[in-house]
Amino acid sequence: MMLFHGISLLALAGTALSAARWETLPPTPALPAPISNVRVPINGAQLWYQEYNRAAGGTPIVMIHGGLGYSAYFGDVITQLAKSHYVIAVDRRGHGRSTYLESDVFTFDKFAKDTYQLLHGLNVVQAIWVGWSDGANTALAGLLNPLINAAISKAFIFAASQTVQSANPNFGNTAIYAEFVSRCKKEYAELQPNADFSDFGKKVATLEATLPNYKDADFAPIYGPKVMIVGAEHDEAVNLDVAPHLHSVIKGSKLKILKGVSHFAPVQDPTQFAAAIMELV
Repeated sequence: MMLFHGISLLALAGTALSAARWETLPPTPALPAPISNVRVPINGAQLWYQEYNRAAGGTPIVMIHGGLGYSAYFGDVITQLAKSHYVIAVDRRGHGRSTYLESDVFTFDKFAKDTYQLLHGLNVVQAIWVGWSDGANTALAGLLNPLINAAISKAFIFAASQTVQSANPNFGNTAIYAEFVSRCKKEYAELQPNADFSDFGKKVATLEATLPNYKDADFAPIYGPKVMIVGAEHDEAVNLDVAPHLHSVIKGSKLKILKGVSHFAPVQDPTQFAAAIMELV
C-alpha cells in the first residue's frame, strides 16, 4: 500500500466513504416519468411545469427549486408526495427548461408573480408553496404580496434568507458548492443547449448579491399559522440563526430543523424532507 504523507490510501478511502451525509451531494434525482415538454408563456418567458397525480384533487403542492438548479433536484421528494397528493413542479424563469429575457433583472417578486400567473392559468385558486433557498425566497415574496398571499394556502419555507447578510460568506469556497455549480452548468447545457449559462449565472449572482433585504417589521402582515419555517442542522449556505429568527418574526409560524442534512437536504434525505412537508400539509 502506497503512503501519502504517512497516510495510507486505504485510510483515505475509508475517510471518503465515511463522509457524513450532510457533506455529500448525491446525484441529481430523476423526475417521475414521463417528463413533460410543455412550456407556457408567462411575462415574456416560457415557463416549464409538470403536474403529478392531478386525479388526487385537493390543494396542489407547488415545488419551487433553488438557485441555478431546476425541478429535478426535488425529484425524489416529488415521487413520495405524488403518491397521495396533487403536485406541480415549476422551473423558475431562466432555470432548467424555462427561458428568460436578455433584459430580465431577476427578483424574487418577479419569480413569485411568474409562479402565481402560471397557477392562475391552470385554474389553481390556492396552492401550498414549497420553496427551497431562492425558491423559499420566492415563496416569501409571494406571502408579502397581498394578491399572491391570498392564493397561498400554506407555505413551506426551507433555507430562506432575510437579507443578503443571511448567507454564509464561506459557502462559495466549499467543495460541495463547486461540485453543485459544475453539475448545474452541465445540466443546463443539456436542457437548454442554445442558452448561455454564464449570462444566466450572472443574473442569479446579481440577484443573490442584492436581494432579499427585509426588515423584521416587513413580515408583520403574514398570517403565521399557515407558514412553516424550515432550516437544516448543517446548512453551509445560510447562517444557522436565520430560520429561528424568521420563525420569531413571523408570528404563529411553525419551526422545523431537519437533522443530519445541509442546504441540499432534498437530495440528501428526501424522505425526511417529504415527511416535513406532510407535517404542514
